Amino acid sequence: MPMSSGRKAVTIILSILIAFVVWFYVNSTADVDLAINDIPVEFLNAETALANKGLMLISGSDATVDLVLTLPRDTVYGFDTEHVRLIADLSSINTTGTQSLTYSIAYPPGVNPNLVSVKSPTVRTVSVRVGELYRKNDVEIRVNLVGNVADGYVAGRVQLLPGVLEVWGQQSDVTKVSYAVVTLNIENARSTIVEQLEYTLYDYEDLPIESDSIHAASDTIQVTMPVISATDIPLTVHFTEEPGVRLESFDYTLDVPAVTLSGDANQIAALSEIVLGEVALAEIEETETFTFEIPIPEGMTNLSGVTEATLTVTNRDVATRAIVVNNFEYENFNVEDRTVEVVTGSLAVTLRGARSVLDSISSQDVTAVADLSGVTNASGTYTVPAEIRVANDLDVGTVQAHQLTVRIGLPETETETEEENDTDRDG
Repeated sequence: MPMSSGRKAVTIILSILIAFVVWFYVNSTADVDLAINDIPVEFLNAETALANKGLMLISGSDATVDLVLTLPRDTVYGFDTEHVRLIADLSSINTTGTQSLTYSIAYPPGVNPNLVSVKSPTVRTVSVRVGELYRKNDVEIRVNLVGNVADGYVAGRVQLLPGVLEVWGQQSDVTKVSYAVVTLNIENARSTIVEQLEYTLYDYEDLPIESDSIHAASDTIQVTMPVISATDIPLTVHFTEEPGVRLESFDYTLDVPAVTLSGDANQIAALSEIVLGEVALAEIEETETFTFEIPIPEGMTNLSGVTEATLTVTNRDVATRAIVVNNFEYENFNVEDRTVEVVTGSLAVTLRGARSVLDSISSQDVTAVADLSGVTNASGTYTVPAEIRVANDLDVGTVQAHQLTVRIGLPETETETEEENDTDRDG
C-alpha cells in the first residue's frame, strides 16, 4: 500500500532530526580552535617585591596577547572569553633593562584546563623594560574647600590621612611633582565630615600632572573636617548700685563684647551670657579700668582665642555735696514711760547723687533719723546709727555712715526714787 504524502513529510523531518543528533553526538568531542584577541597581561608584585628592590616597570605594563586555544566543541559553548586572564609575576626580576617574562593562563571558572591547549603563541612570554625607581615621600597635600558650613556652625581644622603623600616612578617624572590637591565640599554641613577623596598632582607651575608613570602609596586621601555648633555669647559685668549712684550716670565699654564658643548644643543653648565679675559704682570717682579673665564653662571651647576683657567705666554725672543737718528724729522706740532727747546739735553730711538732684536740695530737706532699736530697754546717753533722709524721696545717698547721740530718760517714779535715795545718803 503506497504511503500518503503527509506521512512521508513527517518521516523525512524525523530522519533529519535523527541524523543531526547523531552528527552532534559524534562531533561534540571533536576539537575546535577559539581565537581571543588583545588579552591584557596582569603584572603581580609591581608595587611590592619589585618596588622593594628599587625597581619599576618603565614599559610593557600595557602588554596584550592574542591567543588561539584548542578545546572540545562542547566546551566552547560555556567558555567565557572575558574571564581569561594572563598573569606575570615580577618578583623574579632583580636587575634593570629589558626582561622576558613568562605569563600563566587562568581560564574561566568551570573550565577544565586539561581539556584546553594553547595553539598560539607557542612561547608564552612578554617583554618588559625595568628601570630604577625614584621615590618622593613628602609631597604636600592641600585641601580645596567648597562651600560654607551651616549658620551657627564652625569648621574645625582639617585632618588628612596620610598627612603627606609618597609617590614613585622615574626620576624625570617624580621630580616634577610639587603638591597634591583634594577637593572637599562642606556646603551647609552640620556635622563632622569624613570622606575618602581622590587627588590630583600638580607641578611647580601649578599645572595638573596627567601621567600613568607616577605611582603613589595611596589612591585616595581620607579627609576629616570637624564641624561643631558655635555661638557668640555676650560678655557682661554686674554693677552694684547705691542710692544716688545709678548705672545711668556712668558710661562703660567692654573691649571684647562677646566670645564664640563651641560645644554641646544643649549646653550652649542654655548659656545666655558670661558674667565677668562685679563692679561697685560708688568706688568710681572719674574713670577706672578693670581687666577680667574670661571664664569658659567646662566642656566648651573658646574659638575666639581671647582670654581677657577690659572694662572702662567713666563717672559722667555722680557728684558729692557737703551739707549741715539740723533736723533730727528717731524711730524704733515705743516705750511710753521714757523720754528721748537727741543730744547732737548738728551733723555734717556728704550727700552723693546726680548733680542736678544735689543742686536742688537745701539743708531743710535733709533729716537725720536715729535708730533706737538697740537701746529700747536702756536709759542714759548713747550713740546710735542714723539714717539720712531727703525730702520727696529724692535718689540721693551718703558717702559714709552716720551716728547721733541720744539721751534716754528714766520713768518719772524711778527718777523720784533715785532722788530720795540721794537725799538719804546725804543725810
